Amino acid sequence: MKKLLSLFFVASIFVSCNTNPKYEANLATAQKLFELHGEEDLDGQLALVSKDMEIITPMYGSEPGTYDTYAGMLKGYHDTFEDIKYTANVWLPGSNPEGKLDGSVRTYGTWTGKNSITGKEINLSGYWYFNFDDEGKVITQGDFFDFGGMMQAVGPKTPVLVTLKAKPGNKQALIDLLNTPDGLQATREYDGNISLEAFYNDTTNTYYVYGNWASYDHYQKYLDWRFNDDESKMAQQVTALLVGGEKGLTPLFPNTDYASF
Repeated sequence: MKKLLSLFFVASIFVSCNTNPKYEANLATAQKLFELHGEEDLDGQLALVSKDMEIITPMYGSEPGTYDTYAGMLKGYHDTFEDIKYTANVWLPGSNPEGKLDGSVRTYGTWTGKNSITGKEINLSGYWYFNFDDEGKVITQGDFFDFGGMMQAVGPKTPVLVTLKAKPGNKQALIDLLNTPDGLQATREYDGNISLEAFYNDTTNTYYVYGNWASYDHYQKYLDWRFNDDESKMAQQVTALLVGGEKGLTPLFPNTDYASF
């Protein structure tokens, strides 16, 4: 009998050390968050997270984001994909850096769905974690999956190449201007832009900006905004540094027969 009591006591200690009283509630919150993602219920999702939350995105080189970053990211996914559904391989309790279970939640699984523009289906495996505050709201979410590979596989390919032929001696002034928040960063954040790359060729004194857009209609709206409604007057500042003014800026679009190798 004493041996049985001793074994029960040891087992109780073991169980208590390997559980957290908040885990079950937090697990339900994490599962609900992903369920609402599939339903594209943005308000419902945001009700489950703290206004002080931090989001760790899977984009290479990205800094931790805020609540507003998270809200924008969720809306972007809702707009870009449909019929999205998460199938978990496993849900697991998480621990703090010392290895003590702290009520956090981890999951490995797969998102399925399709891109709203191309109709291409996704099958995205990854790892996600959720840390919680004292009120049971998500305070940190971390996403680990191949974001670039996903967009390359299912995203639209609507390439635009812009050439900017600089006046002699204006290379650095042009680059510095485009590197300001109102420059290419504003382009990258404009509705419909998917990716943006840029480089300068010293032989031709030309700055090249290569972008991928959701559609050419999106790019045309962006172009109209830049030349007519942009309060920063960035387009006018840029063309002042180019050979021939506006004639030194050439956007090449629409384009066809995109291929990658």
